[in-house]
Parts: sequence; structure tokens; C-alpha cells
Amino acid sequence: MIAAHGEVCFNFNFQGTHIPKFLGSLHNLKYLNLSLASFSGTIPPQLGNLSRLQYLDLHSSDLTVNNLQWLSGLSSSLRYLNMEYVSFTGKSSTDWIQAVTMLPSLSELHLSYCQLSNIPLSIPYVANFTSLLVLELAGNNFNSSIIPPWISNITSLTVLDLSFNMDIGGRIPKTLGNLCNLKRLDLSECNNINGGITEYVNSLSMCNSNSRLETLHLEYTQVSGKLLTTYSFSWNVPCWIFCGCILRPLLIETSISGPIPTSIGNLSSLIELSLSYNTQLSGPIPATIGNLSSLRTLYLSNTQITGPIPMSIGGLSSLRYLDLAYNQKLDANIPESVGELSELVELMLTESSLRGVISEAHFKNLKSLKVLDIGSEVPNKPLVFKPSREWIPTFSLDLIYMSDLQMGPNFPPWLATQKNLSSITLRNVGISDTIPDSVWNLCARQRIHTLDLSHNQIRGKVPNSFEFFNAYKVDLSFNQINGSLPLWSNVSYLLLGTNLFTGQIPQNIGEVLGSGVTSLDFSGNFLTGSIPSSICQLPSLTYLILSNNSLGGQLPNCWKDMNDLAVLDLGNNNLSGKIPQSIGHLSLLEYLLLSSNNFHGKLPSSLRKCTSLRSLDLSRNGFTGNIPTWIGESLSELSIISFRSNFFTEEIPSQICNLSKLHFLDLSHNNLSGLIPQCLGSLSYLESNETSPTGPTNYISYYEEHMIVVTKGRELEYSSTLDLVNSIDLSYNHLSGKIPDGITRLVLLGTLNLSMNHLTGKIPEKIGDLQYLETLDLSRNQLCGEIPPTISSLTFLSHLNLSHNNLSGKIPLSNQIQTIIDCDASSSIYTGNSGLCGWPLPNNCPGTNISPPAYDDGNGDGDHQNEEWMDMLWFYIGGIMGFIVGFWAVWGTLFFKKSWRIAYFRFLSYYIE
Repeated sequence: MIAAHGEVCFNFNFQGTHIPKFLGSLHNLKYLNLSLASFSGTIPPQLGNLSRLQYLDLHSSDLTVNNLQWLSGLSSSLRYLNMEYVSFTGKSSTDWIQAVTMLPSLSELHLSYCQLSNIPLSIPYVANFTSLLVLELAGNNFNSSIIPPWISNITSLTVLDLSFNMDIGGRIPKTLGNLCNLKRLDLSECNNINGGITEYVNSLSMCNSNSRLETLHLEYTQVSGKLLTTYSFSWNVPCWIFCGCILRPLLIETSISGPIPTSIGNLSSLIELSLSYNTQLSGPIPATIGNLSSLRTLYLSNTQITGPIPMSIGGLSSLRYLDLAYNQKLDANIPESVGELSELVELMLTESSLRGVISEAHFKNLKSLKVLDIGSEVPNKPLVFKPSREWIPTFSLDLIYMSDLQMGPNFPPWLATQKNLSSITLRNVGISDTIPDSVWNLCARQRIHTLDLSHNQIRGKVPNSFEFFNAYKVDLSFNQINGSLPLWSNVSYLLLGTNLFTGQIPQNIGEVLGSGVTSLDFSGNFLTGSIPSSICQLPSLTYLILSNNSLGGQLPNCWKDMNDLAVLDLGNNNLSGKIPQSIGHLSLLEYLLLSSNNFHGKLPSSLRKCTSLRSLDLSRNGFTGNIPTWIGESLSELSIISFRSNFFTEEIPSQICNLSKLHFLDLSHNNLSGLIPQCLGSLSYLESNETSPTGPTNYISYYEEHMIVVTKGRELEYSSTLDLVNSIDLSYNHLSGKIPDGITRLVLLGTLNLSMNHLTGKIPEKIGDLQYLETLDLSRNQLCGEIPPTISSLTFLSHLNLSHNNLSGKIPLSNQIQTIIDCDASSSIYTGNSGLCGWPLPNNCPGTNISPPAYDDGNGDGDHQNEEWMDMLWFYIGGIMGFIVGFWAVWGTLFFKKSWRIAYFRFLSYYIE
């Protein structure tokens, strides 16, 4: 503890100790900072005895306060109060404002992340805040439909921070522009803030002493808006309809400009401007932004802004950080004036709809550049990165990220000049070269943590052994690299999938790669031999993906120490034998994918210990025995089960209905018998009443599961959209009995295939309740009775097969079912049902004649065509006349009535944003 001139600072760690009450007896104390002392417990009210205290910092996440009455004892002197991260409980969370307004000398108030729950719309003593310069209330639990108006009356404010208050909403009040002394405004992460920023910026730019605003953060809000100043409508409409010669003066008066107001250029003191992650923000970047010569940070990523990028951006002479990434509507060339930003450190343009050619002129004066992040989302108009081969950049990058543009076919020679690189990503840039020695030299002498050259056509071989310093990810997947499989040490993510590697996985793989590796992807190559048991010497391994190779032999029985493994994908190989019991030690396993191999035997009982399993794909193997009941009892996280094409026998266990997250169940092509469980209609995920089906969240960030799904009569491979596939396929078994009526409660079901069984009884009457059903196949059973009329309600249905049953009665028709018949060009979906009648079958129903339903195919007779033509003619004549009358009723009045015109445009200026 140091004491001098009435100041006390604690620099010790008092972890777990309460603030001593005796501090309240130091009556001459002026400065008290306990923020680094790690005190805990409740703040003692005795601190209110320090009547001369000017500075009080209690910033701590371990302190609580339930009453603030003691603050009144500090009212005459306290200028600085910081209680950030202190937990306000009881009355203090709602009465805090009354306590702090009794501190008339207060100049800084820091109450961020204090769990405050109430911010009043008005306060009686706001006049006491005349000295307040800093008001920080970020990260609380305020629930307010608007930003409280009293804040706009504290004209002395230089800092206002309301960020991370998710429940504060409403428009940015125009009156905030009265705070002409404001230097920093932060409303970021206030997700309910909406409306336009135009009025605020306009009023701020009109401050008498000029705005002093330096920082404006509005990211992750819903700001939008339009400014009534300098756009003019451009309508290519004949003058004889709109009399544009008269209307033009009116249009100039009502012109509308984009959402980032042109007046932003008047905020000459602005240093940081962040409007990222505003999905309502649209329109162009105003050219006046080039007036902000003091601007250092410009963040406009993840919005709906459109091109072009103004040439004036080159006037931002102080700019250090420019982020226009993830703007799919920014369909524009990158102006060469970007090359004038000599102070630029980070240039982030990835995942935007950029086009054109990038040359060395774009980097002419970027001598300070450290991060270059460029990509495009325009596949038909690719962005081309084409500096001359002799180009030597003036910058020295730390990170380069280029994706989805055209750079190749050769590796850029200028890359060898970058001596400080720590991350290299050249993903899908059209390189069809071999990896030059200069790249490996960079990796050898520098601390490269990312090398991503995936999705190119890189050919040739790579070094069999290589030692990175401490790389996070090396991704060479989706190329044409050949030779034997390389083993590189000190790499966490080693991704070599979809290449031309041959040979065996080295037997010493566990020893060479070391304990730091977390992900291995060798899928989609031509690897042979067995999986070496040394792979189990990688205790940190999270992903092991070896699918789509020619691996054989049995699985090693060594999995008990692989405690972190979440993905084991061995599908589409030649593996055989039984699943080893040690698999049951993988308690964090989420994906077990063994499809298209030669495994046999029963499922090991130890598998029930894998309680984190989300996807279990054992399809196209030789598994036998019954489907164990513990699948539904122990594996409660399962959302995908595929046992297709095995030799499972006996009944489907009813316990499978306990799986509340199950949305994909494929038990087809087995030897299952007995009844379909009545409880199958209670799969709670598929019973959801949401307006649109969405799959469960995939928490595995890198891995993307692939699976063959039979739907609409075809085999399709699903990957990223697999979690959206809602399917039950029990076809090609020996199931008997009735279709459970409860199955019609599965309203989110997309595919229902019960074909090739021995089912009897009727089709459930409420089959039409399956509103999202796309595929319904009940063929080759022994179903009887009529086809329920409700089947006509299946508006998403695109594949239907009811053939080879004992159905009878008239075939119900609807536009959707008729479309299926027309596309099928036959009546095969009903064939083999001797009792069915009506179109499209050739046999009449009693008392009716066969005729196709009325269907407009565009080939009607001449009278029908003439009648239709006349109807359309009168429709257009009526529409045009109605538009002319309605148009002039409004605009004509506004043109001739000036007072109405003024009132109307005042209304627009406030509400249209």
C-alpha cells in the first residue's frame, strides 16, 4: 500500500478478502483505487464516510453492492466513479440512477456490465449532471423501447457508451446531435436500435462549433434509413403518361439519397467509424466520405451496401483499417485510389461481390500494409489479381488471405519477397502449379501458423517430412498432389483430403505427428493398407477423417485413450471385422460414420457409452442381430441414424421414439419384421410447429458430414444441408400391420418411404397434415381402402408412389398431384391397384367418364384464347386508367398546393428511412 498526498493505491492481491471497513475512517482520503486488489464480497457502506474523496475505482468482477445510499456521503467532492463489473443486486440495480444524480461534481461515471435492470425515461435531477463528461453504461440489462431523452440534455458529455444493451431499442434520437462536445458514441450490439442515422448525423454536423465526434460505433444494430437530399428518381416511362416535363421540378424537390448520409463528410474530427453487421444498411458509400482526412478506422462489413466504392476513398490520408468484407451487394471494381492510402495497415475485402482486375497500381503507396484480405462472391465475373511478374511490393505482410479469385495458373513470384508472413491463404485462386521452394522456405524460416492452398489444381509432390515451428492449420485439400502421404510435425490441423496420395498410412504416424495434432483429414485419396494402431497415440485428436480411400483390414482396438475424439469418419473403404469394444471409451464422439465397408457382427454394447453421438451411419455393411434398445435409452443426442443395407432382424425397438432430436431415420434394406412402432409419431423434433423446418445446430466447426440419402426416388449426396433433411425410410423390410395414425403428427417430415413391406390397413386419413412432405412412397404393400382426399393438401409433394397395393375408389386430384403425373408421363404411381378408378387410369369410376381435369396448358381452342385475350386487355386498360387517376389525385394536389407539399415532405423527412 502506498500513501501520499491523501491518495491510497492497493497493488496487492487480496483474493477472497472483503474490503476492510476501516477504510471508511480515512477522512482525508482523496484517491482510492481497489480495482487491482482482487477484493470480493459486498462493498462496505463505510466508504460513504470519505467526504473528501474525488476518485473511487472499485472495478471488479468479484464485488457486489445491494444498496447505494452510502454514495450520498461523497456528493460534495466525488468526480470519478468506476464500478464496472460490480454486481448490482436488490434495489441497487433499479435505484442506481437516483444515487448517482446526487453527485453534482461527477465528471466520469463507469457502470458497465453491472447487471443494471432499469434506465428511466426521465429523471428529476438531470441538472446535477452539468459536469458529466463520461457516461459508460455498456453491457447491462436495460429494457427500454427508446434511448432515454434525458441523455440528450447532458450537453457536457464527451463519451457516451450504451453498447451491448441488447434490449434498448428505438431510433437514434435526433437530439443526440445536440451533444456537440461528444467525442465517442458507442451503441454497438444494441440489437434493437433501428431507424436511420441520417437525422442524427445531419444535426451533429450542424453543431455551432463543428462536431468533435471522433468515434462512432453502431455495429450489430438495425440502423438503416434514407436521407432526403440528393438523389433523383429515374423512371423510363413515356412522357404522355406522366407528363414528366411538368413533374421534373417536383421530383428534384423529393429526391432521396442513400443510407450512409452524405453529411457524414462534415464530421471532420471522425477517427473511427464502424457500421458493420447492420443488415438493414443499404445503398452506396457516399463520395463525401473522402473528406474525413482524420479517419483511421472504417468498418462497413456485413451490410447491404452497394457499389461503386467511391474514388474519393483515396482521400482518407490517415486511414489504417478498411473493412468492406462480406458485402454481397457491393458489385464494384476496387478503385486504384486505394493505393494512395499510405497509412493503411489492414485491407479486408473478402467475400464481397467485387470484380475487375487488381494490379500493382492498387498497392502503389501501401508501404504500411500488414493484412491483405481479398475475395469475391461473383463466380461469373471473377476478380482477377494480376500484378506484373516483376512487381516487388513496398509492403511487408504479416497475413495474406485471398479466396475465390483468379490469380493463377502460377504461384505469384512476389510472395517470396514477403519476409514476415505468419499466415498464407490462397484458396480457390486458380493455381495449377507445383508448390515452389520459396513457399517451403517461408514455412521453414518463419513462424507460419496457417498455410491454406486448398481448392486449387496444385500438382506434383510435397516433402515427405517437414517440421513447422508451431502451425495451427496446413490445408492442401482439393488439389492434385500425388506421391506418398507426408507426415509433418507441429501441425494442429493437417488437411490433405481429395488429392492423389497413394500408398499406406505410415505405421509410425502417432510418433511423428506428436501429441499436438487435433485434426487429420486424409479422405478422398488412394490410400491402401490398414489403419495403424499408432494413430491412437494422438491423444488430442478431435477429427479423424479417412473416408473414400481403399483402406482395409480391421479397426485397431486402441481407442480408450482418445478422449477428445469427436469425429470418426471411415466411410467408403474396405474395412472389415467387428467394431472394437474400445470405441465405447469415446465419450465425446459426435459422429461415427462407418458406411460402405465390410463390417459385420452385432453392435458392441460399449457403444452405449458414447452418449454425445449425434450421427450414427453404419449403412451398407454386414451388421446382424437386432437393433439394440439402448440406442433409444442411452444415445439421447442422436439426430441421424442410418442402418441402411445391413442384415438387422426382429422388430424396430419402441425405445427409438425417445430420441427427441431425431430427424433422419433410415432402416431400409434390412430383415426387420413386426409392426411399425405406434410411438413413431411422437418424435418430438419432427412434431415442431415452426413455420419452416430447420435442422439442429452443428457444433463441429470444421467438419461437414456427407451422406447418401434416397429421396424423390433417387440417391443424392447431402453435406452442408444434411441437417435440414427430415426423413423416415423403412422400405425393403418385412414389416406388417397398419401404418400408425400418429405418424401424421410429424408435420416437418420431408420423406416417408414405407415401400416393399407387408403393411395392411388404410392410408391414414390425416396424411394431408404432413405439410412439408416431398416424397411419399407406400408402394408394394397390401394397403386397402380409398386414397384419403387430404392427400391433395400436400402442396410440396414432388414424388408419389402408391403402386402395387389393394387400394380402391376414385383417385383424388389436385394441381400438385397432377403435376407429378404430368412429369411422370404415366400412371405408374397407381398401377397394380385393381380397385382404383378415374383419371389417369383407363378405367371409369361408376357414373363418370374418363377425362383429364381442366388444366391450362396454353393450347386451348380459339374462342377460349380470344376470351382470355379480351379479359387481359380490359385488365390492363383498367389498371392504366386507375393509375393515372390515382397518381394525379395525389401528385397534382401536391404540385398546385404549396402548403400541402411542404407538410408532406416534412413528414417524409422524419418517417422514410
